[in-house]
Parts: sequence; structure tokens; C-alpha cells
Amino acid sequence: MSGGVPGWAIICGHGPRDACNCALTATGTEQSIDEMEFSRSACAAAQDGNVAKLRRILQRNPAAVNGDSASGGSYTPLHYAARGGHLEAVELLLKSGANPNAATRGMGATPLHRAALQGHTHVVRRLLAAGADPLAADCDRETALHKAATQGHAEVCRLILDSCPEAATSEDKAGRTPAQRATGAAAAAIFRSPKSGGPT
Repeated sequence: MSGGVPGWAIICGHGPRDACNCALTATGTEQSIDEMEFSRSACAAAQDGNVAKLRRILQRNPAAVNGDSASGGSYTPLHYAARGGHLEAVELLLKSGANPNAATRGMGATPLHRAALQGHTHVVRRLLAAGADPLAADCDRETALHKAATQGHAEVCRLILDSCPEAATSEDKAGRTPAQRATGAAAAAIFRSPKSGGPT
């Protein structure tokens, strides 16, 4: 690679705690077979928000809607689309039978967790309408509401609370509620509303 960097890497974006086989490295300009396979997968198309490509893949292989061998780890195409805020891709996947409550192995992250963490209000709304469970907890016992509150995504917090008021009382592994994790004045104010079930 130019600049003297010994090789390059394509990182899936899961982060160190969600590390998976999507993190692929290659030496120089060589591209691995796994890397090329991933680039042609439903997960890659969903990650890029490439709806036309995603539709073609699903037409050839409908089972890819809930993951394919090229994805590595256990993220599904819906995880990728939700995390990226790609609503059209999310719509296509849900209509094609994607499981809105698919959880990653080990971490237990759902598409709703990913969308809430990133503050993608439109995607969160669509996932909730499709039956995504707002009380689903990951390995840290964090719900999507914890994720949104931690990042200060007030509108996402409001959406989840409107859908599931009891989410306000969910506790993470350390015993903290979403209100206790909230950052930013707008998000904190959501939990002071009587409707939220939080402190007034």
C-alpha cells in the first residue's frame, strides 16, 4: 500500500467488542478469496445500502436474507443495513423475510441495537413496526434504549418509550437504567417525562 503501510485491512465496523471474520486483511494489493466473496454477499450490499445489488442477490439466493457464509461472525444483512441507516435496504430485507430479532453470537446484538446506537430514527421506527423487541438485551444486558440514551439520541429514546414504556425500567449488567445512562439534555429530558415512567 502507498505510504509504506505494510498491507491493508477492510474492517467491518463492528468494533473491537464485536470483532468477527468480516475483519479481513490482505498483503500489498492482493485480495483474499474470502474478501472477494464478502464483497459479493448480501451483507456487503446491505452495508453499502446497494438495494439493486441486494435485490439481485436475494433473487438468486433467498436464504441469504438472514445471513450467508461470506458475512463472517453472525451479523445478518439486516444488522448491516440497520447500522448504516439504509432504510430502503431495511425495507427490502424485512419484506424478504429477514428476522428483526436476529441476535449476534456472543454479543447478542440485534438490528434494533445497531440502529438505536447510531441514532437512525427512521430505521428504528421501521424495525419496531416489524416486531423488533425493544426489551431484547445484549451480553451487557443493554437494551436498544440503553444504546440510544448513552449516545444522547433523544428522538430514538422517545420512539422506543412510546412503543414500550417498560423499557425505561430495564437494567444493564451494572444495574443502571437507560435514564441513568442518558447523555445530553434532550435525551435526559425524555426520561423526566411522566409518560416515560422515569423520575419527574
